[in-house]
Amino acid sequence: MPSWVIVGASRGIGYQYLKTLSADESNIVIGIVRNPDPTKQKVEKDGLRNVHIIAGDLNSHESLNAAAKATSSITNGVVDHLIINGAYLSFDGALENPTDFIGKEDMFRDSLNKAMETNTAGLLYAANAFLPLVEKSEIKKVIYISTGHAHPDAVSGAGFANFITYSLSKVAANFLILKYAEEFKNKGVIFLSLSPGWVLTQVDEEGNGRCNGPSPPEENVRKMIEVIDAATIADSGQFVSHNVGRPNDWF
Repeated sequence: MPSWVIVGASRGIGYQYLKTLSADESNIVIGIVRNPDPTKQKVEKDGLRNVHIIAGDLNSHESLNAAAKATSSITNGVVDHLIINGAYLSFDGALENPTDFIGKEDMFRDSLNKAMETNTAGLLYAANAFLPLVEKSEIKKVIYISTGHAHPDAVSGAGFANFITYSLSKVAANFLILKYAEEFKNKGVIFLSLSPGWVLTQVDEEGNGRCNGPSPPEENVRKMIEVIDAATIADSGQFVSHNVGRPNDWF
């Protein structure tokens, strides 16, 4: 039974992974969330089977180590797919262009620190916590959910001058994925940064606001799973689009 761990599964893309993957009863699906009770209630209400919800916070390596230990007891010590999805995006300063931060330097610094803590350091915390379980798998896949805002072609093509601190933290995380790929290239572990596209979903860390993307989460999660299933060791370290066969279609 393939095992899937989704770090950041309480809403949006992360919760859609729970719904989509649990439709195949051969999957063991683990959702890692900061506050388990509300997500457990949603899982029960939606009738999702073979889904387990465990407490874990991307800002706390201790909680993620505990989550990995709890996961191990469910999956017999093996994790086939680790998907690191949780992210920090605040609207406080998100729409500013670079020069809009003149006189708002403290806001920029605080926003960047929070984004880097969750989106970059959180990736390292989650990967390091679960890698001992991933290494025992025959599949061995670690997927980081990134963003088109972190790819130069997407930014220049769309003319995005904002979402600066979010983008910077995701660029750093993409490079961290490459570093992991280099460290594990002789151990068969596949690391991938994956853009989810432009999805209709709640976007900030409290679940406030919406990203009015053209695609429902179920469509883009299905596409991402296709990319994940097709990934080989030759792809490790890359930053790829959710669109199979359309590598430059980031949104």
